[in-house]
Formats: sequence, C-alpha cells, structure tokens
Amino acid sequence: MRIVEVRPRRKHYVAVLTDDGGEMLVDKRTWEESPYGVGSSLSVEQLEDLYQRSERDRAREKAVFLLSRRDYSRHELEQKLCREGGRFQADRREYAAEAAARMEELGYVNDEAYAQRLARQYQCERLYPRRRAVEKLCEKGVDRATAQQAVAQLDCEDAQLALEFLHKKRYNIPQSDEEAQKLMAALSRYGFAYEDIRRAIYAWQEEENHGN
Repeated sequence: MRIVEVRPRRKHYVAVLTDDGGEMLVDKRTWEESPYGVGSSLSVEQLEDLYQRSERDRAREKAVFLLSRRDYSRHELEQKLCREGGRFQADRREYAAEAAARMEELGYVNDEAYAQRLARQYQCERLYPRRRAVEKLCEKGVDRATAQQAVAQLDCEDAQLALEFLHKKRYNIPQSDEEAQKLMAALSRYGFAYEDIRRAIYAWQEEENHGN
C-alpha cells in the first residue's frame, strides 16, 4: 500500500492515510524519524512495525513527562500511560508496561523510595495510623509488602500519632460519656484502633492534669 497523505492531528500525532482508504495515528516524532513520506510504499508488516514503534515512543515520551511532574509507582505509571482522553485504553497495556519498566531501569521509578517518601508524608504530616498509611500506599500501586516495610521503617506508634492528632485538631477534653464517644468515633473514622485511641486520650488527659 502507498501513503497518499499525512495530516496533523491532536497533540503529538499525525494521521497517515493510505491508498486503500486506511488511516493510522502515528506519533509525530516517530513519523519524522521514520524513512517514510508521502508516496512511500509499505507492506502490511512495515505499517504494523511503524504503528508499534509509534506506540512505544509515545508511551516513553509520556512517561518522561509524567515523571517530570511528580513521582509514580511502577503500577500507577502503567495505569496512567494506558489512559487517553480520560478513558482507559486496554490495547496500550503492553507499551505502557514496557515504558514503565524502562523508566524503572533508568532509575526514574523506584517503588521502595516512592513508598518511603509517601509513608513519611502520610504518617509524619497527615498523622495516618499504620494501617491507613499502608492502604493508601497500596492505592497508589505499591505492593503490600513494600508498603508495610516502608511504614514499619518509620517506627511511628499509632497511639502517639492519635495524641498528635488530638493536639493538631485542638479538640476539647470530653466532659461526658457522650462527648467521649463522639471523640472516639472521630478518631476511629480516621483509622485509629480502639486501644490506641484509649491510650491517646488517657495521655492527653494526663497532660492536661499536669498542666493545671
């Protein structure tokens, strides 16, 4: 088949039109670096090879762009690379996986370092208890074992985090059982276990007593 026209398309693509009525989107840079032009004759295999090189190049370029803006876990990056126009494109999984693997090989993606940075943010800044921090890391595409290790390395006690949370939110010492139940419910919704909540409230009351 012969290429009869090349038209600019959205963002980083051009449309390659062939004399059999076909149209294929190709990454603009891939097209410019290819040996083809209008009038070139290609076999079906050559056209497929051009498409695959285009998808690989586009995935890598997008991966570099995304990583220049923030860190990603490998899984999270793969999922992001599969999305186009807000929709998940299943046919891009292979190219997304290859691009993410290449970024990891180059050192731009490191799940362990990524998990450690996020764990520190979740626990030291947002005061998430261990269980919630692990779950949030898993939501970011970090595998559970890596997430648990990152959180464990910080060695933050949930009871102490709950106490810091009470100070941060400037809660008042409960004056009745009803107020105590509401406070415990608030801490429970945040992810703290009952025993850690009880210890935190006790330590808080002790601080107030000694302060007075």
